Amino acid sequence: MTALKLCMVALLVLASSTVIKQWKSDFLPLVRIGTVVLFGTLLIASAQPLLSLVNTLGEGAGTSGYIETILKGLGIVILTQISSDICRDSGESTLAGHIETVGKLELLLLCIPLIGEILATAEKLLEMGG
Repeated sequence: MTALKLCMVALLVLASSTVIKQWKSDFLPLVRIGTVVLFGTLLIASAQPLLSLVNTLGEGAGTSGYIETILKGLGIVILTQISSDICRDSGESTLAGHIETVGKLELLLLCIPLIGEILATAEKLLEMGG
């Protein structure tokens, strides 16, 4: 049912964007930003049960730290993509590229503790084998 709502909202925004573009194109970026906020809110609301399930499964398996890092990384990727798409739609390709670069750097910084844990585990395994 959520997909049907999102498609209907998208078609409504498309129709209103076409009218606004012909009438007063200065308001078009505001309509796009409002649409992104609306879609983001609906996405978060519809993904909440899934996130709760993933957290519950992660806590049961003892991997909640990894699950938390993965979810943070997913959030960074989604926000970066949405922001860069808005910039590209507004004609700011250079700014979009910078946003994507910062998002990639942030994702790398988020993964550094995990890389350290993987290297420590590999070192322990090598010590056990030798």
